[in-house]
Amino acid sequence: MNKLLDPPLRYFSIYLGAVSAMEIAHLTVWSLLFCPMLAGMAGLARRYSRQHSWGLLAAICVSLAVGMNVSYQAMAGAVPAVRSVRFDAQLMALDRLLIGETPSVWLERWISPPLTELMSACYLLLMPLLLVSLLRYFFRRRELLGEFYTGLFAVYGLGFLGYLLVPAAGPWLAYPELFNVKLSGGAVTAFNQAMVEQGSNKVDVWPSLHVAVTLYILGFAGRHHRLEFWVLLLPILGLWIATLYLRYHYFVDVLSGLALAGFGLYEARRHADHPAINPSKKDTYANAV
Repeated sequence: MNKLLDPPLRYFSIYLGAVSAMEIAHLTVWSLLFCPMLAGMAGLARRYSRQHSWGLLAAICVSLAVGMNVSYQAMAGAVPAVRSVRFDAQLMALDRLLIGETPSVWLERWISPPLTELMSACYLLLMPLLLVSLLRYFFRRRELLGEFYTGLFAVYGLGFLGYLLVPAAGPWLAYPELFNVKLSGGAVTAFNQAMVEQGSNKVDVWPSLHVAVTLYILGFAGRHHRLEFWVLLLPILGLWIATLYLRYHYFVDVLSGLALAGFGLYEARRHADHPAINPSKKDTYANAV
């Protein structure tokens, strides 16, 4: 089981261990989902520790990607089963302590249908950007697969742990009375609102993974794909603003997301030459040690 603490499984395994323990302690049916996920990843980690190969590393990365998507949807029921409290009041209080008011309120003065369309388009960028990023290293630049997934699932593992420990709904659900102007736009706005209303697990606020994941992808591009960095920079900046403009996040969520992305990039760089991530570096690593 200690191999679960090797990259790239480390932080996602910590999250799975925490949620499994909480679900078992509360005797919920969700333990039947999370415990087998953790056991499956432990089996892959054990095999990979005995035989480093790209195929086993790819299997671990696939399990992480599947586990991330399953976990996110399951949290809609799993988190309320063990954490009935919501922390919107505390997050709002932190915003007011730091900057006087949560930014979604004072951004109301700039609301217009065209701007809401643009902000909705920026917010939707995460899904295609994440999908392309999850797939690309299986087919191109395979030597970066472990490095990218190590940092990304440090972000997701710790981010999901935040959802579990500090569940919150966001200003749009927790404080609708603060807003006097309705967000309206065109087809993109309607599509984004439907996606959020139907797809959100309603505990996914702190930290902002929209911010953390996109900054991680942007930072990784800056390290390995310089042109892509400049192409993505403005749309991703727009996405960060959109998290506040569209009333989904508090200011402290965004700050935490930025910090989490920085940690993910640090983890990716720190482990880039470790043989558990990149078998082609094994000899270099052994010599260095």
